[in-house]
Amino acid sequence: MAETMIAYPKHWFVLIVLVVESIVLYLFLAALLDANSILREFWLVLCPLVGGILFLLLVPPIFTNHSITSSVLRLRMGLLIDAEIPTSAIVKVKETSMTRGGLKIGIGVRYLPITRHLFVTSGFGNLVSLKLEEAVPIGKLRKRMVEEIIVNVNFPRGMMDALENATSGSRKG
Repeated sequence: MAETMIAYPKHWFVLIVLVVESIVLYLFLAALLDANSILREFWLVLCPLVGGILFLLLVPPIFTNHSITSSVLRLRMGLLIDAEIPTSAIVKVKETSMTRGGLKIGIGVRYLPITRHLFVTSGFGNLVSLKLEEAVPIGKLRKRMVEEIIVNVNFPRGMMDALENATSGSRKG
């Protein structure tokens, strides 16, 4: 099976970049052009730092996608996550929804230690739940044991079909 790209919604990342970076740029230029402004040096130092960090966290997800091969589901969301989950470890794939708490989870990557759920979301709709056979360590510096992954994608049925083909193929071979 060739690699299948799974796109996720990116409109929130684009919107946040445009709004927040515009505000940061405005504050920087206002401090730069007004020599008598209060806390001028503070804003001249803070704005590039905040703008740079937010740029690194929000722009790369716009250019990445998840992918599925016959043996691995790769979750990628810019610098926020880059994890590989063996398709043989996935036991159940289903569409799901978030009835409450969508704003609490937010967008990006969020881990809930009590339930061992990992949310890789860029919106609140088109969610797919991936139940794992056993807890799998996911993370870079700090590995977290994850039992279920909730991910949102542009086309849930396509992801579910690709995962079902990959998991049935890995069980046959």
